[in-house]
Amino acid sequence: MTAVLLDETATVVRELAVAADSFAARAEEQEACRDRARPGTAVQHRHAHSATLWRTAERCLRVRIAELECSTSG
Repeated sequence: MTAVLLDETATVVRELAVAADSFAARAEEQEACRDRARPGTAVQHRHAHSATLWRTAERCLRVRIAELECSTSG
């Protein structure tokens, strides 16, 4: 039973890592758009805000991944 739970947890961790990587890529795209936009414009602000949201989501997932990894190793 424990092996099954460890396998399931490992699968969840892998899927969360894929999602976090995807969120990081989206943040990078938004940062690039922000950097290309004219400073002080609504477009620049929108891309900056979007990048911040993607980075925040990525960090939340990475924290959850670390928590899951700690709970399975202990």
